Amino acid sequence: MMKKNKSKKQIEFEKMNDTLMQIAKVYMQWHNKDQNFGVKSPLCRAEIHTIQAIGNNEGINITELANFLSVKKPTVSERLNKLNRLKLIRKERSTTNGKVIQLYLTETGWTAYKNHEKNHDKLFTLFTNYFDAEASAFRSDFAQHLSKFKRFLDLIQQEAEFK
Repeated sequence: MMKKNKSKKQIEFEKMNDTLMQIAKVYMQWHNKDQNFGVKSPLCRAEIHTIQAIGNNEGINITELANFLSVKKPTVSERLNKLNRLKLIRKERSTTNGKVIQLYLTETGWTAYKNHEKNHDKLFTLFTNYFDAEASAFRSDFAQHLSKFKRFLDLIQQEAEFK
């Protein structure tokens, strides 16, 4: 079988794709591990980000939270039940509409929230120290390129859906 000669641009594209896949794999392995946030049970990424969303939007209701997190209500309800069992959140009926449940962090929930924020601060410090004087330019350029690449992936996904 004859091997196809690839252009320099095709080879560069394949290298970029391979690097992106390696980055995604390492990032997701690290980011998807349950982590200790100073509460009695380790929390997964979805759980701590649910806590973060409630902390940033105290009194948010379940429908709003599901929309904010881009998940379905049954998914967010399942998470909330676990966080409630761990005494990280509390649910209260709205005083204006008794059918609506509003969400708040408990003192323990605030501990997890604050420790999550500290982790982000440490990560930012490590990033800044690693990239030193280039950190600001790197963040800006990287964000621009990733945003453009995301639009490219969206286009590919649309094309795939119409075939």
